Amino acid sequence: MDLRIGQFNLENLFNRYHLPERQRGARTGKPVDPEASVREGGNINMLGWPVEDFDTVSSAQRKAIAKVIARNAPDILAVQEVENQFALESFARRFLKGMGYTYAAVIDGNDQRQINVGILSRFPITHLRSHKWLVDGGGERIFSRDCLEVDVSMPKGPLTLFVNHFKSKIGGGALHRAAQAEAVAGIVEDRFDGTRGKLYAVIGDLNMEADEPEFAALAATPLYNLLDALPPEERWTHAWIKPKKRVEYRQSDHLLASPALKNALRSLHIERRGLPQEATRFTGKRFASVKGEGTEASDHCAVFADFEL
Repeated sequence: MDLRIGQFNLENLFNRYHLPERQRGARTGKPVDPEASVREGGNINMLGWPVEDFDTVSSAQRKAIAKVIARNAPDILAVQEVENQFALESFARRFLKGMGYTYAAVIDGNDQRQINVGILSRFPITHLRSHKWLVDGGGERIFSRDCLEVDVSMPKGPLTLFVNHFKSKIGGGALHRAAQAEAVAGIVEDRFDGTRGKLYAVIGDLNMEADEPEFAALAATPLYNLLDALPPEERWTHAWIKPKKRVEYRQSDHLLASPALKNALRSLHIERRGLPQEATRFTGKRFASVKGEGTEASDHCAVFADFEL
Protein backbone atom coordinates (compact mmCIF):
# COMPACT_ATOMS: atom_id res chain seq x y z
CA MET A 1 0.00 0.00 0.00
CA ASP A 2 1.02 3.61 -0.53
CA LEU A 3 1.19 5.87 2.53
CA ARG A 4 1.88 9.59 2.82
CA ILE A 5 2.90 10.99 6.21
CA GLY A 6 3.08 14.73 6.80
CA GLN A 7 4.50 17.10 9.40
CA PHE A 8 3.24 20.68 9.79
CA ASN A 9 3.58 23.39 12.44
CA LEU A 10 0.30 25.28 11.98
CA GLU A 11 1.53 28.43 13.77
CA ASN A 12 -1.15 29.17 16.34
CA LEU A 13 -4.24 27.37 15.10
CA PHE A 14 -6.48 28.84 17.78
CA ASN A 15 -10.21 29.20 18.16
CA ARG A 16 -9.65 31.84 20.85
CA TYR A 17 -10.99 34.37 21.54
CA HIS A 18 -14.61 35.09 20.87
CA LEU A 19 -15.65 37.85 23.27
CA PRO A 20 -19.36 38.65 22.92
CA GLU A 21 -20.55 42.20 23.47
CA ARG A 22 -23.02 41.00 26.08
CA GLN A 23 -22.86 38.28 28.67
CA ARG A 24 -24.76 35.28 27.34
CA GLY A 25 -28.04 34.86 29.18
CA ALA A 26 -27.81 38.15 31.06
CA ARG A 27 -31.32 39.57 31.31
CA THR A 28 -30.02 43.10 31.80
CA GLY A 29 -27.79 43.02 28.73
CA LYS A 30 -24.79 43.63 30.98
CA PRO A 31 -21.58 44.39 29.01
CA VAL A 32 -18.71 41.95 29.41
CA ASP A 33 -16.15 42.89 32.06
CA PRO A 34 -13.01 40.86 31.21
CA GLU A 35 -11.27 41.68 34.50
CA ALA A 36 -14.28 40.53 36.51
CA SER A 37 -14.46 37.36 34.44
CA VAL A 38 -10.85 36.53 35.25
CA ARG A 39 -11.42 37.18 38.95
CA GLU A 40 -14.28 34.71 38.80
CA GLY A 41 -12.06 32.03 37.30
CA GLY A 42 -12.51 32.69 33.59
CA ASN A 43 -9.74 32.67 31.03
CA ILE A 44 -10.69 35.48 28.68
CA ASN A 45 -7.32 36.98 29.58
CA MET A 46 -4.50 34.47 29.20
CA LEU A 47 -1.74 34.72 31.80
CA GLY A 48 -2.71 38.30 32.56
CA TRP A 49 -2.22 39.54 29.00
CA PRO A 50 -5.09 41.61 27.62
CA VAL A 51 -7.39 40.27 24.95
CA GLU A 52 -5.99 42.79 22.48
CA ASP A 53 -2.59 41.05 22.63
CA PHE A 54 -4.09 37.90 21.12
CA ASP A 55 -5.42 37.35 17.67
CA THR A 56 -7.31 34.46 16.20
CA VAL A 57 -6.04 32.84 13.03
CA SER A 58 -7.66 34.71 10.18
CA SER A 59 -9.96 32.99 7.73
CA ALA A 60 -7.35 33.65 5.03
CA GLN A 61 -4.70 31.85 7.06
CA ARG A 62 -7.00 28.92 7.78
CA LYS A 63 -7.71 28.59 4.06
CA ALA A 64 -3.98 28.73 3.29
CA ILE A 65 -3.27 26.01 5.88
CA ALA A 66 -6.04 23.92 4.36
CA LYS A 67 -4.62 24.45 0.88
CA VAL A 68 -1.19 23.19 1.97
CA ILE A 69 -2.84 20.07 3.38
CA ALA A 70 -5.34 19.52 0.56
CA ARG A 71 -2.79 19.94 -2.25
CA ASN A 72 -0.60 17.26 -0.65
CA ALA A 73 -3.31 15.05 0.87
CA PRO A 74 -1.36 13.14 3.53
CA ASP A 75 -2.93 10.04 4.99
CA ILE A 76 -1.54 10.96 8.40
CA LEU A 77 -0.50 14.46 9.48
CA ALA A 78 1.39 15.34 12.67
CA VAL A 79 0.69 18.93 13.73
CA GLN A 80 2.00 21.45 16.25
CA GLU A 81 0.68 24.72 17.68
CA VAL A 82 -2.96 23.69 17.73
CA GLU A 83 -5.05 24.92 20.64
CA ASN A 84 -7.05 21.82 21.52
CA GLN A 85 -9.09 18.89 20.22
CA PHE A 86 -12.02 21.12 19.33
CA ALA A 87 -9.84 23.50 17.33
CA LEU A 88 -8.36 20.67 15.26
CA GLU A 89 -11.64 18.87 14.70
CA SER A 90 -13.55 22.02 13.79
CA PHE A 91 -10.79 23.08 11.39
CA ALA A 92 -10.84 19.66 9.68
CA ARG A 93 -14.62 19.61 9.55
CA ARG A 94 -14.89 23.03 7.94
CA PHE A 95 -11.77 23.35 5.79
CA LEU A 96 -10.80 19.74 5.00
CA LYS A 97 -14.30 18.43 4.34
CA GLY A 98 -14.37 15.26 2.28
CA MET A 99 -10.68 14.44 2.78
CA GLY A 100 -11.37 11.54 5.09
CA TYR A 101 -9.76 12.79 8.29
CA THR A 102 -12.10 10.83 10.50
CA TYR A 103 -9.58 10.64 13.32
CA ALA A 104 -8.07 13.58 15.19
CA ALA A 105 -6.30 13.71 18.52
CA VAL A 106 -4.90 16.45 20.75
CA ILE A 107 -3.99 16.18 24.43
CA ASP A 108 -3.36 19.38 26.37
CA GLY A 109 0.36 19.65 27.04
CA ASN A 110 2.57 21.78 29.25
CA ASP A 111 2.71 25.01 27.23
CA GLN A 112 0.94 27.88 28.99
CA ARG A 113 0.09 29.42 25.63
CA GLN A 114 -1.94 26.28 24.90
CA ILE A 115 0.03 25.39 21.79
CA ASN A 116 -0.26 21.62 21.65
CA VAL A 117 0.74 18.74 19.41
CA GLY A 118 -1.74 16.50 17.66
CA ILE A 119 -2.53 14.29 14.71
CA LEU A 120 -5.00 13.96 11.86
CA SER A 121 -5.47 10.53 10.31
CA ARG A 122 -7.51 8.65 7.76
CA PHE A 123 -6.68 5.44 9.62
CA PRO A 124 -7.97 4.54 13.08
CA ILE A 125 -6.05 5.88 16.06
CA THR A 126 -5.99 2.98 18.50
CA HIS A 127 -3.76 4.23 21.30
CA LEU A 128 -2.61 7.56 22.73
CA ARG A 129 -0.01 8.06 25.42
CA SER A 130 1.07 11.41 26.81
CA HIS A 131 4.55 11.91 28.26
CA LYS A 132 3.90 15.45 29.49
CA TRP A 133 4.37 14.48 33.15
CA LEU A 134 7.88 13.11 32.64
CA VAL A 135 10.28 15.01 34.93
CA ASP A 136 14.02 15.48 35.19
CA GLY A 137 16.21 14.88 38.25
CA GLY A 138 15.14 18.20 39.72
CA GLY A 139 11.45 17.46 39.40
CA GLU A 140 10.89 19.81 36.45
CA ARG A 141 8.79 18.67 33.53
CA ILE A 142 10.99 17.80 30.57
CA PHE A 143 8.66 18.51 27.68
CA SER A 144 7.70 22.07 26.83
CA ARG A 145 4.53 20.68 25.25
CA ASP A 146 4.48 16.89 25.05
CA CYS A 147 5.83 13.84 23.35
CA LEU A 148 2.53 12.39 22.14
CA GLU A 149 2.79 8.67 21.39
CA VAL A 150 0.20 7.63 18.82
CA ASP A 151 -0.58 4.17 17.45
CA VAL A 152 -2.36 4.11 14.11
CA SER A 153 -3.96 0.95 12.76
CA MET A 154 -3.40 0.32 9.05
CA PRO A 155 -4.06 -2.59 6.70
CA LYS A 156 -0.37 -3.54 6.59
CA GLY A 157 0.20 -3.34 10.33
CA PRO A 158 0.45 -0.69 13.06
CA LEU A 159 2.40 2.54 12.79
CA THR A 160 3.59 4.47 15.85
CA LEU A 161 4.39 8.18 15.78
CA PHE A 162 6.03 10.17 18.56
CA VAL A 163 4.79 13.71 17.87
CA ASN A 164 6.95 16.47 19.37
CA HIS A 165 7.45 20.20 19.63
CA PHE A 166 10.69 20.99 21.46
CA LYS A 167 11.64 24.14 23.34
CA SER A 168 11.81 27.27 21.19
CA LYS A 169 15.17 28.83 20.37
CA ILE A 170 13.91 32.14 21.70
CA GLY A 171 15.94 32.72 24.83
CA GLY A 172 18.35 29.88 24.09
CA GLY A 173 17.21 26.60 25.64
CA ALA A 174 19.88 24.31 24.16
CA LEU A 175 20.21 22.31 27.38
CA HIS A 176 16.45 21.95 27.58
CA ARG A 177 16.24 20.66 24.01
CA ALA A 178 19.11 18.25 24.68
CA ALA A 179 17.17 16.86 27.64
CA GLN A 180 14.06 16.55 25.50
CA ALA A 181 15.99 14.72 22.78
CA GLU A 182 17.44 12.35 25.35
CA ALA A 183 14.00 11.71 26.82
CA VAL A 184 12.47 10.95 23.42
CA ALA A 185 15.34 8.60 22.60
CA GLY A 186 14.67 6.79 25.87
CA ILE A 187 10.92 6.56 25.23
CA VAL A 188 11.50 5.07 21.77
CA GLU A 189 14.10 2.63 23.10
CA ASP A 190 11.77 1.48 25.87
CA ARG A 191 9.03 0.82 23.34
CA PHE A 192 10.98 -0.72 20.46
CA ASP A 193 14.40 -1.85 21.67
CA GLY A 194 15.28 -5.26 20.25
CA THR A 195 12.36 -5.36 17.83
CA ARG A 196 12.82 -5.56 14.08
CA GLY A 197 10.60 -4.60 11.23
CA LYS A 198 8.42 -2.22 13.24
CA LEU A 199 7.09 0.96 11.69
CA TYR A 200 7.62 4.02 13.87
CA ALA A 201 8.93 7.56 13.67
CA VAL A 202 9.81 10.58 15.78
CA ILE A 203 8.18 13.49 14.03
CA GLY A 204 7.72 17.16 14.74
CA ASP A 205 9.17 20.63 15.17
CA LEU A 206 12.35 19.94 17.17
CA ASN A 207 13.61 23.54 16.95
CA MET A 208 17.14 22.45 16.14
CA GLU A 209 19.28 21.33 13.26
CA ALA A 210 20.45 17.74 12.98
CA ASP A 211 24.10 18.80 13.34
CA GLU A 212 23.61 20.73 16.60
CA PRO A 213 24.98 19.19 19.83
CA GLU A 214 21.55 18.92 21.46
CA PHE A 215 20.47 16.55 18.68
CA ALA A 216 23.10 13.99 19.72
CA ALA A 217 20.82 11.63 21.68
CA LEU A 218 18.50 11.21 18.70
CA ALA A 219 21.40 10.88 16.27
CA ALA A 220 22.67 7.96 18.35
CA THR A 221 19.46 5.94 17.90
CA PRO A 222 18.67 3.61 14.96
CA LEU A 223 16.35 6.31 13.59
CA TYR A 224 17.07 7.78 10.14
CA ASN A 225 16.65 11.49 9.49
CA LEU A 226 14.70 11.28 6.24
CA LEU A 227 15.47 14.84 5.16
CA ASP A 228 19.13 13.87 4.95
CA ALA A 229 18.16 12.44 1.56
CA LEU A 230 17.89 16.02 0.28
CA PRO A 231 20.83 18.33 -0.54
CA PRO A 232 21.77 20.41 2.55
CA GLU A 233 20.64 23.66 0.97
CA GLU A 234 17.16 22.18 0.38
CA ARG A 235 16.48 20.93 3.91
CA TRP A 236 15.25 24.17 5.49
CA THR A 237 11.70 24.03 6.78
CA HIS A 238 11.32 27.22 8.83
CA ALA A 239 11.59 30.87 7.91
CA TRP A 240 12.01 32.60 11.27
CA ILE A 241 11.07 36.23 10.67
CA LYS A 242 13.00 38.35 13.15
CA PRO A 243 12.86 42.10 13.91
CA LYS A 244 13.34 44.46 10.97
CA LYS A 245 12.15 41.69 8.61
CA ARG A 246 15.37 39.72 8.95
CA VAL A 247 14.78 36.07 8.16
CA GLU A 248 16.69 33.06 9.46
CA TYR A 249 16.23 29.81 7.56
CA ARG A 250 16.69 26.49 9.31
CA GLN A 251 15.53 22.89 9.42
CA SER A 252 13.36 22.80 12.51
CA ASP A 253 11.01 20.07 11.32
CA HIS A 254 12.09 16.45 11.28
CA LEU A 255 10.91 12.98 10.29
CA LEU A 256 13.09 10.41 12.00
CA ALA A 257 12.10 6.95 10.79
CA SER A 258 12.70 3.42 12.02
CA PRO A 259 14.81 1.22 9.71
CA ALA A 260 11.74 -0.58 8.39
CA LEU A 261 9.94 2.69 7.66
CA LYS A 262 13.04 4.23 6.11
CA ASN A 263 13.41 1.25 3.77
CA ALA A 264 9.87 1.88 2.54
CA LEU A 265 10.58 5.54 1.66
CA ARG A 266 9.93 6.48 -1.95
CA SER A 267 9.98 10.28 -2.02
CA LEU A 268 10.08 13.49 0.02
CA HIS A 269 8.49 16.87 -0.57
CA ILE A 270 8.78 20.18 1.32
CA GLU A 271 5.78 22.41 0.61
CA ARG A 272 6.80 26.09 0.57
CA ARG A 273 3.95 27.71 -1.36
CA GLY A 274 2.22 28.79 1.85
CA LEU A 275 5.18 30.71 3.30
CA PRO A 276 4.94 34.45 4.03
CA GLN A 277 6.26 36.84 1.42
CA GLU A 278 9.22 37.77 3.66
CA ALA A 279 10.69 34.30 3.09
CA THR A 280 12.46 35.38 -0.08
CA ARG A 281 14.75 32.36 -0.25
CA PHE A 282 11.76 30.57 -1.75
CA THR A 283 11.61 31.94 -5.27
CA GLY A 284 8.86 29.68 -6.55
CA LYS A 285 5.24 30.60 -7.08
CA ARG A 286 3.17 30.86 -3.91
CA PHE A 287 -0.50 30.04 -3.63
CA ALA A 288 -2.46 32.87 -5.23
CA SER A 289 -4.13 33.71 -1.92
CA VAL A 290 -0.79 34.36 -0.15
CA LYS A 291 -0.46 38.08 -0.78
CA GLY A 292 0.66 39.67 2.45
CA GLU A 293 0.66 39.57 6.23
CA GLY A 294 -2.16 37.46 7.60
CA THR A 295 -2.66 35.46 4.41
CA GLU A 296 0.22 32.97 4.74
CA ALA A 297 -0.29 29.41 5.97
CA SER A 298 2.61 29.33 8.45
CA ASP A 299 6.22 30.36 8.84
CA HIS A 300 6.95 26.61 8.72
CA CYS A 301 6.91 24.46 5.63
CA ALA A 302 4.93 21.26 5.67
CA VAL A 303 7.02 18.14 5.00
CA PHE A 304 5.59 15.05 3.30
CA ALA A 305 7.11 11.61 2.92
CA ASP A 306 5.76 8.87 0.66
CA PHE A 307 6.16 5.20 1.55
CA GLU A 308 5.37 1.92 -0.14
CA LEU A 309 4.57 -0.60 2.55
